[in-house]
Amino acid sequence: MNSDQLFKDRARVRDEDLTGRASTAGADALLAEIVSMERVPARRRLRLSPGRALLGLAAAAAAVAVIVPMTSSDRTISVEPRPGTSVSATAEPTARQILLAAAVAVEKAPSSGDYWRTATVNRWMLTDPTRSYVLEAGRSIETWLARKPGAPGWHVRQELGVKPATPQDEAAWRAAGSPTVWRYPEDMKTENLFAVPSRPLEAQAGERTVERLDWDTVGDLAGESLTWQQTRAIPDEPEALRHYLEERIGRLDLTGSGLDEEEARAHILLRGCVDIISTVPVSSGTRAAAYRLLASLPGIRAEGETTDPLGRRGQSLRYQEEIEPGLFSEVTLVVEPAGGRLLAEVRTNTTRLADGRQAELRVSRSFEEVGWTGERPEPPRN
Repeated sequence: MNSDQLFKDRARVRDEDLTGRASTAGADALLAEIVSMERVPARRRLRLSPGRALLGLAAAAAAVAVIVPMTSSDRTISVEPRPGTSVSATAEPTARQILLAAAVAVEKAPSSGDYWRTATVNRWMLTDPTRSYVLEAGRSIETWLARKPGAPGWHVRQELGVKPATPQDEAAWRAAGSPTVWRYPEDMKTENLFAVPSRPLEAQAGERTVERLDWDTVGDLAGESLTWQQTRAIPDEPEALRHYLEERIGRLDLTGSGLDEEEARAHILLRGCVDIISTVPVSSGTRAAAYRLLASLPGIRAEGETTDPLGRRGQSLRYQEEIEPGLFSEVTLVVEPAGGRLLAEVRTNTTRLADGRQAELRVSRSFEEVGWTGERPEPPRN
């Protein structure tokens, strides 16, 4: 099928096919199309303007909080072409289409099980104490939340070590004597791009640490803690979910944030959708509702196919969040529509090193496992 016919076929797929609960033929057609586009890259050039900034509070997606001033200049990106075809600008799926297709797919996932399991790899970058090069640190976290009252859950954590972030950083690290331990002064200036480590960083990976969780430990949503009983009240329809989240957000005191409260609440609503998709133990219908609600929110733009920090292919969705007045962070969500999976969440910022070189600082959380399982964890050993 050529690209023109593909576009004409897509035009017959209505949004209602995707926003409804049923996986209709039209929705499945669009889902299949997006999957095929993931397999075969396309080449074209796009002019992109950053979307409306979503103001709000920084989510603790990893161990470090990051902020950076952003400019509003246009940018150009290029995407590889499909051999032998010409693709029009309208052939790329929009952010809304990607999110709605993911909603259709995630509805097919199990809605219950003995345990809610998540496994993530968190990575973050920071400069060395002399600001001569950039380091990347990592941590793996695996959590098993037991659904049965009184049954224990488990939280397994391992530090993955620290290394130079890029070959250029490795060269600077070698020139500095190839240290394997980094100690940071408490008063180090970081421009608020990362938190100063309170303990020395070590190149060597650490041992796994295991923590037993109380039964009713579930997590947080929209600034408030959650119990198992409360998760059952989370709606599985988009508008009802919006009302539920806005009610929780309305109880927050945002007067001290220094940000416009309406915009701050809009950002927390977006964050709530992402958390329901990626961490909160809910049914597949509720996760689908979160995707559909996310698809209705402004400021999210599609930027084509990409790879996540673990090398997996998905669709890139990007938005801005304001951490402090005038300070923005660029956030990328990597989504796999075919499986309804959020693969990763990445924040990218820039800083200047001591020699004047501009360097990227990224914070990422990659989701290896998210969902219900009938498997039972073996109590891990330290």
